[in-house]
Amino acid sequence: MKTLQDVRPFDSAKTMSAELADQLCERIRNNRLAPGDRLGTEADLADQFGVSRTVVREAIGSLRGLGVVTGRQGLGLCVGEGDNFSSVLRKALVPQVASPEGWRELQQLRAVIEIGSIALAVEMITAEEIVRLQTIVAEMKRVMKNIKQDPAGTSKTYKELDCLFHQTILAASHGNFVKQFHGVLLDYFHAGDLYGHPPTSKGLRDHEIIANAIADRDIDQATKYLTEHLKPQLKAPCE
Repeated sequence: MKTLQDVRPFDSAKTMSAELADQLCERIRNNRLAPGDRLGTEADLADQFGVSRTVVREAIGSLRGLGVVTGRQGLGLCVGEGDNFSSVLRKALVPQVASPEGWRELQQLRAVIEIGSIALAVEMITAEEIVRLQTIVAEMKRVMKNIKQDPAGTSKTYKELDCLFHQTILAASHGNFVKQFHGVLLDYFHAGDLYGHPPTSKGLRDHEIIANAIADRDIDQATKYLTEHLKPQLKAPCE
């Protein structure tokens, strides 16, 4: 029988229950287990990992609180519902938002995800999604007309449309994991001050030409314009 230490070298900085919780998360990811898939009973897991039922109970308690694991009558422990991924990811990224450097890294991650997904989005986007993008841009133009009269209200509304624009592009790639990951990052930015600067005519024009390139299904142009639009986020803090 393998023990927890046999599966992976034990991290002395962690408790046995925390180590087991990490191992169970790895099993879910590596085996691509879906919501509702069975993990076994507490006794099963204690036997598999060579730990006590108490350690299993503590590990499961923390994962249950995050929604990663749930209990089902007659089945034992199962993978939690899919929408809990976002909740878990938000908790995992909390340390990053505690410093300016962490914010910068999240910005860079968001840019990498978007640029890396744009080719697939252009290939797979539907006619309805193209219309949605163009409608968002048209609404951005309308909102921008009020920037002088109501700068605060205009910035807030424009920020929401900006997030919706980029979420629509990621949704067009039809990768649920990528879309959820990106959505969590945008939620952080929306709640923080990374969009604190007022919208500009250049930013509006960027969105328009990106939408046009996607509507033309021109992968090269869409990638070029999106990269230029997100370039400030790709720069290192010292640049």
